[in-house]
Amino acid sequence: MKRKIALVLAVLAAAGLLSACGAQAASPSSPAISSDQILVAYFSNSGNTEEVAQLIAERTGGTLAEIQRAVPYDDLQAEAEEEINAGARPEITVDVEDISDYEMIFVGYPIWWDEAPAMISTFLASFDFDGKTIVPFCTSASDDIDNSLHIFIELCPGTTIAEGLTANDLDDVEPWLDTLGVLAD
Repeated sequence: MKRKIALVLAVLAAAGLLSACGAQAASPSSPAISSDQILVAYFSNSGNTEEVAQLIAERTGGTLAEIQRAVPYDDLQAEAEEEINAGARPEITVDVEDISDYEMIFVGYPIWWDEAPAMISTFLASFDFDGKTIVPFCTSASDDIDNSLHIFIELCPGTTIAEGLTANDLDDVEPWLDTLGVLAD
């Protein structure tokens, strides 16, 4: 009995911690968002995440913005893992200068070492997302999105973080967008 009570208290404490951090779950009953208020920002190394980002932009009518590392990797494996482990924020370029006109920002990335690449942390730290909805999505051959979501809570307090998607099957994207209520007519 004591274990059950402790488990219930732990779950309630975790839920309270998430709400204290400013992270809120988006609901399909949120006010309608027009396509010109949707940004689809993504980093892609192999092209898989880019393909998903393009599909999201096409199906929502949103604006596509590519996030790139300003200086390409010499040794992707070694440098990228070191950046993630060190919490580095490498310089990036991104095809958008101002996000103030956007209300919903999709942020896409591949999963590397069970995390988002360091460029995503740089992107999140570079803009003010207060009052906006962030919708994470990723691609991965072996991991799902869950372990990478902490960066959104840590770097974007004051935002609503919608349900993310591990988009390894393009057929999963449209039903997910429908659930979010953002499919273009």
